[in-house]
Amino acid sequence: MKKLILVNGIPASGKSSVAKVISQYFNIPILSIDEIKEPFMLQFADVIDRTLNRKLGYAAYESMFNIVRDSPEDSVFILDAWFGFRDKSVLLDYLQQSGVERVIEVWNEISPTLVAERYQSRCSKRIKGHPGEEYISELMVLAEKACPMEVGDLYTLNQNQQANNDALISWIKIRLI
Repeated sequence: MKKLILVNGIPASGKSSVAKVISQYFNIPILSIDEIKEPFMLQFADVIDRTLNRKLGYAAYESMFNIVRDSPEDSVFILDAWFGFRDKSVLLDYLQQSGVERVIEVWNEISPTLVAERYQSRCSKRIKGHPGEEYISELMVLAEKACPMEVGDLYTLNQNQQANNDALISWIKIRLI
């Protein structure tokens, strides 16, 4: 039975760090939307803008699910992405097409203030093509209204508090059996 752990949350909510914790504990590979699209962003560095970034994100999203679809039946993957950038129906279609039978979602909840701090601190380190500091006000609004996809068992991590990785790992362990 194919299983997915969706590590979901808006940009700068802590998804990649959480995905790494889970991956290292369970020895499960991570498929990250940014890791897939950023090499292409580098190739288009002279012309990349937000529209092209979005298109590359769509392609990377599809690529993650193509990898899952073509994987052996008992595969387990961690998918690191902001799933809310596409309609929920797209996610449901990809889950069905890729043969996934079990979905676990880890939602990274974060306050507007903290997400603004995190995003601003990494703007100068990001590959060209990611939105810059002008995106922070939009991201703060998104932090107020974003919500999990709720397509499987759901664990909410409050990124405004110290993470309890042991509780998260225990919760996942029960659901992977």
